[in-house]
Amino acid sequence: MIPAESWDMIRAVRDGQQTPESVKLFHKKPKTYEEFGEFLGGFVTDLNNLCEEGCSILVEGPRDARALRRLGCRGNVVTVSSVVRRGNVVFGEDRKVVILTDLDREGAVLASRYVRRLSHEGLKTSLHERQRLKSASRGVFLHIENLSRFARESSEWPVASKP
Repeated sequence: MIPAESWDMIRAVRDGQQTPESVKLFHKKPKTYEEFGEFLGGFVTDLNNLCEEGCSILVEGPRDARALRRLGCRGNVVTVSSVVRRGNVVFGEDRKVVILTDLDREGAVLASRYVRRLSHEGLKTSLHERQRLKSASRGVFLHIENLSRFARESSEWPVASKP
């Protein structure tokens, strides 16, 4: 239920009588999206740099992998189902895995499961990038597949050059 004060602000904006509170209310979300979009450009560049250094990225499913590709991620993006089917061979020669599961509770459980499993099998794992994404999103996005909403802006982001 929307509080009465919010309805008053909505009516004020509708009637052309904007108040400072109504302006804040209506401009908060676009600003959050814009800031997150700016963060995401650097985030993808960092992922590409990690992949060039020999890391793979583990995501939950094919939609997550497609979203990262649409954002400009060029590294080895591996899905959980491919690890289940084919084992660690999907990581190739990469000895480090960046775990980038969804930012919800199920994603956290899956991330901890794969940290244990992959560490036990001799691969280094990192949750740092997942934590960075979670902090930057501030609850705006919980699922990696939804990050592709920013794909149209990715052409403006800097691209990491190969050494």
